[in-house]
Amino acid sequence: MNKLFFALGVSALSPLALAKPTIVTSISPVSMIVAAIAGDKADIQQIVSSTASPHDFALRPSDLRKISNADAVVWVGESLENFLEKPLKNAGKEESSIEWLALKGVELHNFGEEGHDDHDEHDDHGHDEHDDHDHDEHDDHDHDGHDDHDHDEHEGHEGHSHEGVDPHVWLSPDNARVLAEAVTMRMVYLDSANAEYYKANLAAFDKGLSAKDDEIRHSFDKVSKVPYIVFHDAYTYFEEHYGLNNSGEVSVSPERKPGAKKVAELRHQIEENKIQCVFSEPQFSPGIVKALLDGTNVKTAVLDPLGSEIPLSKDAYFTFLSTLSGQFLSCLG
Repeated sequence: MNKLFFALGVSALSPLALAKPTIVTSISPVSMIVAAIAGDKADIQQIVSSTASPHDFALRPSDLRKISNADAVVWVGESLENFLEKPLKNAGKEESSIEWLALKGVELHNFGEEGHDDHDEHDDHGHDEHDDHDHDEHDDHDHDGHDDHDHDEHEGHEGHSHEGVDPHVWLSPDNARVLAEAVTMRMVYLDSANAEYYKANLAAFDKGLSAKDDEIRHSFDKVSKVPYIVFHDAYTYFEEHYGLNNSGEVSVSPERKPGAKKVAELRHQIEENKIQCVFSEPQFSPGIVKALLDGTNVKTAVLDPLGSEIPLSKDAYFTFLSTLSGQFLSCLG
């Protein structure tokens, strides 16, 4: 009888034991780092389409279901994805989520600081380890664009504020390493049977990141002093890490188009500082940059801070860094 009950128990538990943890991510760079650690051992479900921007995003009902069914949600933080704050609370996922901006060891910059000289290493807010929550495997793998206009949530529609903490932490390899460590801890907690797999992936990520970082740093040696202007104030972590010469931005916030006065100031700045390049972004209309450069010989190129065209894989974050550095070099070199 005991053997029968044991057999029935094993049979009943087997589907759950074999189910992959479901990790819901906010944006592409977060997914890239989760994929580097989780590999094929987790179901990664991204909320913001790779071709969309988190600045003006609104959740769909299917996104709310993803959050509700997630074993863990990995996001950047409220200052970028404020559309997630209320749904995480409503779903009881605040404690089981990983908020990148709140992780111990993350180096933060503040908007509005001259040269972004203000650095802050974030204190530990208890996001490294949380209680486990059991959920059924979720079968929604939708990574396509958000063309469903039946929104239940609109908290993120106004975009994020460009005051206080700069949330673009994924543009720092050092901060990427911090998130990779936190994701490893969470995966080991959720799926202890594959603990060694996750730890090995972290070691490989750390080694590969160091090599990629050195490669990119060397590639910028001859162009580090070349002045340029970016579309919006999003690249400080990358620029300070590699010592680049950002001379300004077209728009402080991508939701606000520059007025005539701002355009006149930028044209004067381009001439006075001998700007070599003005960068646009694929998530926003290039018309603003085109109008700004009309009649000038200044070069332009596209910077993609989200890696929108990079397929998700264990090496995706390395590809992202190579692609972004190549985009800079294409216009500065």
